[in-house]
Amino acid sequence: MSNQGAASATPEPPTKRQRAIFMALALAWLPLGILVITLLRGLSFPSDPTALLSALPSLLVTAPFGLPLAFACRLIHGLQRPRMAWVTFAVLAPITAAASIVAGLLGPIGIAVYAAVLSLPAWLLYAVLRWRMAKR
Repeated sequence: MSNQGAASATPEPPTKRQRAIFMALALAWLPLGILVITLLRGLSFPSDPTALLSALPSLLVTAPFGLPLAFACRLIHGLQRPRMAWVTFAVLAPITAAASIVAGLLGPIGIAVYAAVLSLPAWLLYAVLRWRMAKR
C-alpha cells in the first residue's frame, strides 16, 4: 500500500505530445501577447488583414525570447506547484509582452534582454522553492 502512495507522489514524466504542446505554447506566448497588447492599445482591429500578415515576420523573431519565462514556470510546475507556476506566468507574461513592445525600439537584442531580465523573478522563485525542498 505504501508503494502505491509513493508512486503517486512522484510526477510522471511528460509524454512526447505534452512536450510538443508545451514547446508550441512556449514559443507562441510572447508573439501572441505582443499582438494582443498592440491590438488592445489601438482599440480597434485593423481594417486591412494584410497589416497583420506584414507584422508576422517581425513577431516570429520574438518567439524564442519567451522561452526563459516558459521554462522557469515549467520547472516550478514540476516541483508540484502548478498554481504557483500559473500565477507566476499570469503576472509576468503581460509585463514581459508590454515591455517587449517598448524594447522593440532597441531591436531584437533589446527584446531578448528585456524578456530575460523580466523572467528573473520566476527563476528566483524556482531557486527558493528548490532550496526549501532541499532543507526538508
